Amino acid sequence: MIERKSLTEKYMPLALLGTLLVTQISAKTVAEHPKLILTPERLAALKISTTTTHEHLWKLAVQGAEEFSRGPIPEMADAHNRYRYIGDTMPVLGLAYLMTGEADYLESARAWLSALLSVPEWKGSSNLGRSSWVLGCALLYDWLYDALDEELRTRIRERLHSEALMIIDQPHDWRDLSNHFLIETAALGMVGLTFSGEVDEAEAFLTKADNWAKDIIEHAPQDGSWGEGVQYWLYGLSHFLKFLEAAKTTGYKNYYLEYDWLRKTGYFPIYFSLPGAPKEVMTLSDCRSDRYKPPFILFLLASVYENGHYQYYGNQLLLSEPHQYNWMDFIVYDPEITPESPENLPTLKHFSDNDFVSLRTSWQEDATAIGFRCGPAPGHRNQADPLRVEEGGFGPGHGHPDINSFCLFAHGEWLAVDPGYTHHKLTANHNTLLVNGHGQAGAGGEWMDYMEFEAREPAPAILRVESNRSYDYILGDAGNIYVDEAKLKTFRRHLLFLKPDIVVITDDLEGKTESLFEWLLNAREAITQVGENQYEIVRNEARLWVHPILPGDYHGSIKERESDASELDGKIVTLNLAVDSVAKTRFLVVLCALKNSVAQAPDVSYKDGTLKIKHGGKTWEVDVLKSAQVARPSDAVMIVKAPQPPMHQDYFFTRETD
Repeated sequence: MIERKSLTEKYMPLALLGTLLVTQISAKTVAEHPKLILTPERLAALKISTTTTHEHLWKLAVQGAEEFSRGPIPEMADAHNRYRYIGDTMPVLGLAYLMTGEADYLESARAWLSALLSVPEWKGSSNLGRSSWVLGCALLYDWLYDALDEELRTRIRERLHSEALMIIDQPHDWRDLSNHFLIETAALGMVGLTFSGEVDEAEAFLTKADNWAKDIIEHAPQDGSWGEGVQYWLYGLSHFLKFLEAAKTTGYKNYYLEYDWLRKTGYFPIYFSLPGAPKEVMTLSDCRSDRYKPPFILFLLASVYENGHYQYYGNQLLLSEPHQYNWMDFIVYDPEITPESPENLPTLKHFSDNDFVSLRTSWQEDATAIGFRCGPAPGHRNQADPLRVEEGGFGPGHGHPDINSFCLFAHGEWLAVDPGYTHHKLTANHNTLLVNGHGQAGAGGEWMDYMEFEAREPAPAILRVESNRSYDYILGDAGNIYVDEAKLKTFRRHLLFLKPDIVVITDDLEGKTESLFEWLLNAREAITQVGENQYEIVRNEARLWVHPILPGDYHGSIKERESDASELDGKIVTLNLAVDSVAKTRFLVVLCALKNSVAQAPDVSYKDGTLKIKHGGKTWEVDVLKSAQVARPSDAVMIVKAPQPPMHQDYFFTRETD
């Protein structure tokens, strides 16, 4: 690893002066407080950086402190979800006081602490509100230790002690892959670190949090992804990383060294970000596309793992107005990490444990991007773990029954949509299949029944991924993920992405009896039939042209129903291609993303197993093999013959099956 100077070492002469300026901290206290994330050395270096490397971040942090200190304190009966922002934001007051010495920030911090301590119960959405308040209070206790009177410190110690006991009493420790467990671990661990040497049970709290952290480390996806989607990835990490950083600054433990998932995980939001809109993401699982994504997560990972891509994306996430984590952005930003554009990254990323795939034509604003999912709920590593059944599963509750589904974003618009956050988990909400009117295991409730999902064997899996400059290919096998009532034997989806704007989908299906197969494509806006075997989805100026080829006897219909999905406008519009009373069938569908209303659709022909597509000055020729012509389940059934595929492959993966 490259040795880099710390901020203090880089500005050593000024840092020594800055140390003398730390506001009203006695010699005895300097050795003890602050110790959580902020330390006297770090604080001294940050004071210098406000007019240099961190100037832009300091302006946002101090503006946030001003706004929060002037804001009214609401009347709160408990730590309801709507009040979680308080625990997230209040440390900015402690930072602003330590940086400036201005008494208004201290008085505001005292007022907020007193207000929270006066709330009878800190319950709120299964420990989430409680944990956010615990973290905020713990940091202010540490950072403002000398400036708080003993009565207030005592009240904080007693309250956080009792709240920690409540977290231990009903944790989500059976769900290692949930944002809840990351957040609870962070809160309990922070109590232990804060009161080490002051409260008798602090060491027990810290030991429990350490055991939980080890469980999370052991079961975190090996590919760096997160089964609950980007939104809950950032929510859990925004708390968990505070504990890990505090554990490091107190000298308790450096978790970063043993945590390979953290080293990789910054690529998860990068690859699922949208072209031209990096603050928005693909809405896999319970994810809202435009939720705030704290830059500090990427800044911290960039610093720890010396990763320029993370630094670049963190900069992309910065807002021009203050937000609740500006104080962490300011503290952990490392200017010695040179931002590195994703332009040098491959355009396809296969997260092979959870079996998510992100595809795009380029890293430019006008790129077409596709998301695909076909993997077990807890990832392949955890699906094979014997403890999965014994411990009641590893989660995730915010997953969806969406195997072999895809979403497509092009020309600045969602054209084939994933619903995002829904309160009713349904396979019908996704661009996949229904069989005999039934969907996949775990569906139907407000939360996915992940143990029902995980109990199905064989588990779904991506069997093949290949990528080159001309096309990408994905093969997903649904395994036994459909409920028994579906009577489904085989569902293998082949997705061929002919760059830059054509997608060909071949679905090979076999039922245990003659069955009804329904091929689904969902949209925000109206879907219209524009010709024989041709449909269009229009979103503003962009269009998705859809041309079903097989089976020849399908029945097409367009249906609309109400939906509470976060990415839809109160309704979901579905193109349903159905074929009934067959035991075995194949769907072959060509889609093309068109830029505007006058863009010409492709010229498509299919004869004797050869698909020809003329579009954009290219003529594609694809041989579509029969199922009997392939030797293994992981073999491709679509063979690109022209244009001649490049010799070089950017990525090639096959997963062999028994």
